[in-house]
Amino acid sequence: MANDVFNRIAKVYGWFHRHQMKRFEEILATHSDSIDLSSMHSICDVGCGTGALCAVLGARGFEVTGVDPAEKMLEVARRKVANDSVVFVKGDAIKGLPFEDKRFDVVFTSHVAHGMGPQERRKLYLELKRIARRAVVVHDYNENREILTTIIEWLERGDYFGFIKRPKEEMEEVFSTISTIQVGKRANWYICTCGSTEQSPDHTGDEGEAVEEEDS
Repeated sequence: MANDVFNRIAKVYGWFHRHQMKRFEEILATHSDSIDLSSMHSICDVGCGTGALCAVLGARGFEVTGVDPAEKMLEVARRKVANDSVVFVKGDAIKGLPFEDKRFDVVFTSHVAHGMGPQERRKLYLELKRIARRAVVVHDYNENREILTTIIEWLERGDYFGFIKRPKEEMEEVFSTISTIQVGKRANWYICTCGSTEQSPDHTGDEGEAVEEEDS
């Protein structure tokens, strides 16, 4: 059902592609050092939509794979992103992605988790952790609410209100080391460490510094 909705609105999302690219460029320019992005090579964007983040990462020279379950979103992405280092693949993280374990240095997912219920979010995190070698970056809402966002999320019937209550605590059920960085007034990067650098399950990361920027 959700995929049907996103297939129907893919063209509308495409209208905001350039604006989204600009916002991602600003965030990466400010915060990429927090995940040592320059030392990485392969990146996956799960729930890539029309490919704005993929376009920005591809322009920086990374090998990028964008994944989305909505074929119409991918059609727009392939038209918008003309870069040989960026490929788009249809896939659903809840059902399992078509990649081997630890395939990518880092995996991003932007404004995807809050639209799922708690059980689906756990499946999402487990799958992202499986395919990530070094880190998973969950770019999503923080607890700072705004009336327009509240109305839109209520209409979309996701789990926005449940998600913002305890996002880090839910992620700690899957990832043992998490740090948070505020990348917009209503958005955080939840940086989840993978691989051999993970600490014991009761360890949590430090909170990052907040910045006064608009969220995407």
